[in-house]
Amino acid sequence: MIRPLSGEGLACRSTLNRTRTLSYSQHLNVRRSDGNRHKGGGTAMARASTDDMNFTAVRTSSIVSEVYAQIREKLLSGEFLAGQPLRESVLATGMAVSRAPVREALRLLEQSGLIVKAHNRSYVVAPSAPGDMPELAALRAADEILAIRILVQRKTDLGPLAAVVDGMRAAQANSDVETISALDIEFHMTLVRLTGLPRLISRYDQLRDQIRFAMLSVEDLHGRVLQDQAVMHEELLTELLNAQQSGRAADLLRLWEEHVFFSMNPADHIIPLHDDDPA
Repeated sequence: MIRPLSGEGLACRSTLNRTRTLSYSQHLNVRRSDGNRHKGGGTAMARASTDDMNFTAVRTSSIVSEVYAQIREKLLSGEFLAGQPLRESVLATGMAVSRAPVREALRLLEQSGLIVKAHNRSYVVAPSAPGDMPELAALRAADEILAIRILVQRKTDLGPLAAVVDGMRAAQANSDVETISALDIEFHMTLVRLTGLPRLISRYDQLRDQIRFAMLSVEDLHGRVLQDQAVMHEELLTELLNAQQSGRAADLLRLWEEHVFFSMNPADHIIPLHDDDPA
């Protein structure tokens, strides 16, 4: 059964009939007039600006962020072992929070590739696979090469990268391996962030977490790699500056790829192209 139109419905029909014969500009004026009339009458069709709305502060997200940060740090520091179960109740008790923010934090960590769901639907620390490192190295090289092309083309100020290299020199003078390692990560993350491309930055941040996690299961490279980090990154920065000035980046891109694959040391990886190689 079709219900009869209410008074408001009759008014809308009247408006529709009038606007069928009006020009576009007249139609807009009718809509504005009717909108003001409804708003003045306080009907359900009134629209309020979001600037005028009063919202209550939501604090759950900050709890989720804190839970996420704590679990993430323990994953990246190696405190959780590959395949180890992550029980919501245990984590919630340990952080004195309810299970809801823990559940949401675990979902975010699953998206970042650090944990996976087991067959019983509970979460476990992601296991490492032989093919992880070559794939991660190739993806990292692709993202950083894209960032380099953008920075060279735009001639972006590289001051933030120079500041990181300065920090590396100071840390290397003090044989501070942990700081050198952290600044190595910071150098490459700064490179990508200088592009100002939010999707690329977000993707690279997740990739860096997966790389740090995968590196936990491989041979410690500190003695072989970290001792020359300041010199290596100073060379990368110098070549990047030269490429900005000359507009030619072929040598830089080859050097950068070699640096990425050497630092990650994958057993099987894509060999960087040379000038005489087919594209």
